[in-house]
Amino acid sequence: MNKRLIINADDFGKTEDITKAIIVAHKYGVLSSTTIMVKGAAFELASKLIKETPSLKTGLHIDLDCIFLMKEPNRFYKKLIKITPSMKTKIKDEIDIQLDRFLKAGFVLTHLDSHHHSHMHPEVLPIVASKAKELNASIRFHNNYYDRSIFFYKNLEKEILSPILKHFNLKYPYFLRDRFDLDLNFETAEVMLHPGFLERWRAIDLARCLNPDLEQSIKERNIEIISFADLK
Repeated sequence: MNKRLIINADDFGKTEDITKAIIVAHKYGVLSSTTIMVKGAAFELASKLIKETPSLKTGLHIDLDCIFLMKEPNRFYKKLIKITPSMKTKIKDEIDIQLDRFLKAGFVLTHLDSHHHSHMHPEVLPIVASKAKELNASIRFHNNYYDRSIFFYKNLEKEILSPILKHFNLKYPYFLRDRFDLDLNFETAEVMLHPGFLERWRAIDLARCLNPDLEQSIKERNIEIISFADLK
């Protein structure tokens, strides 16, 4: 089997140190793509650096924390109550605002994912999937994200989430989270990383991207490093 691997960095544009670390991870390591936070403090820097680094492919990292009022450390969406009609309207508007800023800055959209995996909420995913279809973009699909959710389905992924993506005929890789499980049985997979200089956990991800042993392991297994753009 010829395997393909997308190595994506989230949070491009969030802060200056994260943004610069992602560029380093791409230029000198195995990182192939990133997703941009258009409301981040370093968005203007991200816009500048991406023009200097066109080989780094870009997606939109949708941030809906302002709607769900999520604060650290309660930052994941596994316990959300049902989304109200007014919340759904705000979600649609916020996604449009962020997409508009992304495109006006000159970024080329390859895929959509989200901060804290908010787009995997069963009532948010159809909105994001529709946008991905409209813009000919791929999407991140976090396998089994709501396995322990409050949503009472025997198998949420099989009953609700996968059919949504099938309905919109969207392409997405198998999701490996932050693990380089290179010997797993997959055709195309995504590894999600968070490189940075200042926070220890981000510095570890940066070091992983720059690790020559990892690059050699990928080559030895004849795994092709691609971006979401190659799924189209």
